[in-house]
Amino acid sequence: MLYVNATHGKFVYDDFKIIVENCFIKEWKYFPKIFTKDYFLISGEMSYRPLVTISYFIDYALWHSNPFGFHLTNIVLHTINTTLLFLLLNRIIQNKKIVFFSTLFFITHPVLIETVNAVGYREDLLSATFLLISLIYFIKSDILSSQQIHKKNYFIPFYAISLIAYFFALFSKEMAISMPILLPLLVIFSGEKIVPEILKRLKGIYTGYILLSLFYIIIRFVVLNNPSLKTAYQPGGFWVNILTMIKIMASYIALSFFPYNLNADYIVPLIKTPLEGSCILSILFAISTIVIFMLLSKSRNMLACWIGWFIIMLLPVMNIIPIGNIMAERYLYIPAMGFCVAKGTLIYRITDPTLSTHAMRLRKTVQLVLVLLTIGGYGFSIITKNGDWRDELTLWTKTIHRSPNSHRAHCNMGNVYMERGLIERAEAEYRTAAHLSPQNASVHSNLGTVYSKKKLFEMAIAEYNEAILLDSEYAQPHNNLGNIYYNRGEISKAKQEYEEALRIKPDYSHAHNGLGSVYDATGDLDKAMEEYKNSLYYDNNYIHARNNVGVNYAKRGKFSDAINEFQKAIEIAPDQPQGHYNLGLAFEKTGKQTDAIREYNTVLQIDPSNINTHYALGIIYEGLGLKDKAIERFQRVVILDSNNVNAYRHLVFLCSENKTTREMSRYYLKELLKIDPSLAQKEDIRQAIHRLRTTEK
Repeated sequence: MLYVNATHGKFVYDDFKIIVENCFIKEWKYFPKIFTKDYFLISGEMSYRPLVTISYFIDYALWHSNPFGFHLTNIVLHTINTTLLFLLLNRIIQNKKIVFFSTLFFITHPVLIETVNAVGYREDLLSATFLLISLIYFIKSDILSSQQIHKKNYFIPFYAISLIAYFFALFSKEMAISMPILLPLLVIFSGEKIVPEILKRLKGIYTGYILLSLFYIIIRFVVLNNPSLKTAYQPGGFWVNILTMIKIMASYIALSFFPYNLNADYIVPLIKTPLEGSCILSILFAISTIVIFMLLSKSRNMLACWIGWFIIMLLPVMNIIPIGNIMAERYLYIPAMGFCVAKGTLIYRITDPTLSTHAMRLRKTVQLVLVLLTIGGYGFSIITKNGDWRDELTLWTKTIHRSPNSHRAHCNMGNVYMERGLIERAEAEYRTAAHLSPQNASVHSNLGTVYSKKKLFEMAIAEYNEAILLDSEYAQPHNNLGNIYYNRGEISKAKQEYEEALRIKPDYSHAHNGLGSVYDATGDLDKAMEEYKNSLYYDNNYIHARNNVGVNYAKRGKFSDAINEFQKAIEIAPDQPQGHYNLGLAFEKTGKQTDAIREYNTVLQIDPSNINTHYALGIIYEGLGLKDKAIERFQRVVILDSNNVNAYRHLVFLCSENKTTREMSRYYLKELLKIDPSLAQKEDIRQAIHRLRTTEK
């Protein structure tokens, strides 16, 4: 119920790359590619997470591009995870009150908001689902392995379920690889003899998890390694990374206790020397946590188990192996379970009769107040902060307010403004982002797009080249350079840029379409068609490629095929005027004037200022003898384009045929000759001039 209002949210942040703009999940023909190296080329994912991608396939099949369904799936997964955590704790903890408190604290912890609200972060939810199932069935199978023979019938299926779930957890997100470290933790705090029991399990039940972990490492880093994934330690090297990550660990602990000022993009200043004040405090904080853990471990206190859970499940995101984003709230989704159980245990201890029976009524009141304040305050926080994720503008406005030095936030805000046509505001945001992160290729590429929109093409080319210089394997600026060169008529340069974009990103549908346009311009219709169809293979809903296929058919005289393609384009985007215009032209060529008029009028409903459509309608009306309607269309053309010679010519002749409009014909003739005096020597214009002079006398 806390996340019901999250279903009203739109797609935000990485959702666009992973879902909205990702043709991969929209076509079942791509499904087999999940299990090949092509996965990275066309899935939008940087790491191999096939289970997450499969969930997007299913969601899109059910909901198409409706964000409601995707958000609903996230909420359902979070609900399942809460239930699984409750079942797991029931297996491990005998005290029902601790289980109840811990589950309540997990449900209401605000640090989970990001994971539940952002569809693109579903990997944390799915990984948690399978991890919890694996742990539940590990405990069941571990208990059965030590029981008498007649009770072991379920050991193999339970153990198999646990291994399969662990396998799925790994291929949902790599964080799950910490699970085998959790298993000895359960033994350590179970009251059994530590060394003998762990050795026994290493020879038996742990073997499957270790082998699966090794298998995953081979698949992840050797067989299906993403060649375009470039990660490195923070500037300053390994020790700067270690010192910074100690500070981040302390920040995660602080966030768990005090989940306020939550942020979609944390800016963490690098710690370059252990003598910095924040580093000293972080180290003291970390040492204190370790000391508490060791003291609790010495007495086998279960609190240590859950502190251990928190630390162990954070290890994969502690930049031991470099990751792109060194701090994010979503990384706390699984670790927070350990924190919430530790917190639930501590809250329960307030009224633990084994510690003391003194002032029990007061202690129960204190406990109740703490629980109600926590779940009430945190619950209210979740409901209100879900609104931060309702759309891109809100998200990045809040993020910039909390992290004004986030280049990513400014860049994304620029994207929001670009989408809304606010070019100047977009440029200001991109410039701020470039100032904060001068070496960021995507920021320069975005600035290039701004300059292209403003028709400052030399500045755009400079920015695209800067982006390429910073990242030689960045396909988008090559494609955008190709567009500029193509529009300037520099066909060979455009071809070179499109081909380079496709070398880097073979599935780049826009670049295939651009290359098709190059071949079209050189008269090679066959190669052009091949590239257009390649574009549609990678994005079956790419309107420009679909229209270009239709135009290609029309150039070959295959108008029925052209009409079919234009109709497909209209089905995909009914409000896209180019498809209706092209369809109108095709109908006109096949003599279906009524259908052509219908399509042209549809264009004008969408875009009343479309000059070509007004002109085309004028031609049809003139051919049908509807002179008044033709005059009306051509008059609209010259209002929109006062230098349109062809429209003036038609107006001169149409208006000269009627006594009431001959004065208008003379006016249009004068305007025509102002634009191009040489037209007075053309035979048809000379005849029009003579006729008008004769009628004037």
